[in-house]
Amino acid sequence: MTAITMGEPVRNPFCTRSVSPGRIPPFDDSGRALDALALLAALEERGGSAALVGPHGSGKTTLLWHVAAALEARGRRVERVRLSDKHSVVAAIRAVIRQTGGGIVCADSWERLGRPWADLVRWCAGILGARLVVTAHHPGPLPTLWTCRTSPALLAAIVTQLPHDAGPAWPERERQIEDAFRQSAGDIREALFMLYDRFEERARAVRMSGLPGA
Repeated sequence: MTAITMGEPVRNPFCTRSVSPGRIPPFDDSGRALDALALLAALEERGGSAALVGPHGSGKTTLLWHVAAALEARGRRVERVRLSDKHSVVAAIRAVIRQTGGGIVCADSWERLGRPWADLVRWCAGILGARLVVTAHHPGPLPTLWTCRTSPALLAAIVTQLPHDAGPAWPERERQIEDAFRQSAGDIREALFMLYDRFEERARAVRMSGLPGA
């Protein structure tokens, strides 16, 4: 790695632009890359509508955006929607209307609509022939396409995808990953935030000491 002198800025590999959904390929809980084509085949078996299920920080949004990109690569009409609360129902229905006749709406945070509004959007999609691929914390009326689970192996696989071409050496990497996973209770998003802070602390200490970072 590049040596660091006092005051030199350090690029943190855990910054938002590196770890935001869609920037890292999806993995299963053993750290193996997911096969997008196999997921699309499974989606067709479920009628073109399905849910990606899992707890907070388990990679649902990352997987959703990769599914959306894979569908677009195959020539499908796709619209992405982020849902925040029940008032998002208007945006969701508008997206469904625009995707009438076989288009696909990829909706993140489906449960934030609330059950009555989610049922309304699902009903509209059925009437208009649109498809829904959503993220949810629990199984629901839509068939489950994939259940996202977390593990230290998943966190380690994500970390290997991040840029590490600059900045201080990262001592005891495996222990840091396992400790961040444990302290975040398995929430990958929170674990990455934690690793960001730890990297910043290490970079600051190296800069202040004037020691090389490699």
